[in-house]
Amino acid sequence: MNTKVVLLRITRLLMVTVSVALASFGMAPLHQSAPLVPVALSTSNGWRWPLAGEPKIVEPFDKPAENWLPGHRGVDLGASEGDRVFAPRQGKITFASTVVDRPVMVIDHGNGFKTSLEPVSAEVKVGDWVQAGAHVGNVATGAHCSSRCIHWGVRLNGEYIDPVLLIRDLRPSILLPLNQ
Repeated sequence: MNTKVVLLRITRLLMVTVSVALASFGMAPLHQSAPLVPVALSTSNGWRWPLAGEPKIVEPFDKPAENWLPGHRGVDLGASEGDRVFAPRQGKITFASTVVDRPVMVIDHGNGFKTSLEPVSAEVKVGDWVQAGAHVGNVATGAHCSSRCIHWGVRLNGEYIDPVLLIRDLRPSILLPLNQ
């Protein structure tokens, strides 16, 4: 089999894989006529870290077996008071106020995705539209993250999901033979 045929098969496989992944996030699939553009996996779906660079995960996501049981419905990302916080994806600010003892911000990204960030002092107001990477606030103090982290939660259709899965592809690599 020549190289051109192998590359064509790999291209088609990648297009199908990306289309299935996009459909699982409620996004339009790729069409055969769509141009192939090389992009980094971490940003190909529009998501990015809410802090500069790739922050340290202080406490990972821990989904409880039942909604009413204890767990950790987001990730705690290492940060210091005053660090800049960025929109992890484009969306509309739907909440920016204090809950109990900490400032909380919520961004509705559409397609059922909502981000919550805490403790974050908002630099934007409810109703503002923000682009991915826009400066939306600064790390503040309050709750379990005081002076060491921000808590980043993401809900998809009301259910908490691991935000890291939107940034990193944590699936194991699967090698397929080229001569299929």
